[in-house]
Amino acid sequence: MTPNTDTQRLRACRDSDLPAIHSILQYYVANTVLTLALVPPSIEELHQGWEKSTGQGLPYLVTVDEDDQVLGYCYAGESRIGGGRAGYRHTVELSLFCHPDHMKKGIGSQLLERVVEVLETPEKFPECVAASRSEEDKVRVVLACMSVDEMTWNQGLGLRDFYLKHGFEETGNLKKVGHKFDETELTASQV
Repeated sequence: MTPNTDTQRLRACRDSDLPAIHSILQYYVANTVLTLALVPPSIEELHQGWEKSTGQGLPYLVTVDEDDQVLGYCYAGESRIGGGRAGYRHTVELSLFCHPDHMKKGIGSQLLERVVEVLETPEKFPECVAASRSEEDKVRVVLACMSVDEMTWNQGLGLRDFYLKHGFEETGNLKKVGHKFDETELTASQV
């Protein structure tokens, strides 16, 4: 479904959006295994992550409605596999969440497509990146990691399939690496 662009717009995240992002993330932490966080980050921790991503010239975007209420967000950040090592500066990891009341409205697709577009050609979207990256530091690999709960959408593979539909490739699965809600055999999928 295509988002109604008359009532929704995509823009760079602002500090004032972080409480709404926190609320969205609280839902996913409390009710799903899409994130294996057991406790949501504080607003201060979200602020630090937002500043870190944007300070590295990476996009942090939101979709908002006509009242400027956040319907979803997506950002690129330092990859977990890199652990801060400079040799991994070309690899980023995406996080994407939609407000639970606004799922299946095209918001996730809109956010994902724009974040990837900004990563590929940041010079075309100066309003979406707070800092520029040198050609030497240009992003070359974009990862998305998710946990798989076989009791959910498409036997837990719906989110993986969403990313595959948008041009990502499945690169691996880590079996039995997560534990949340007394589920002992959660798998992480990486695309």
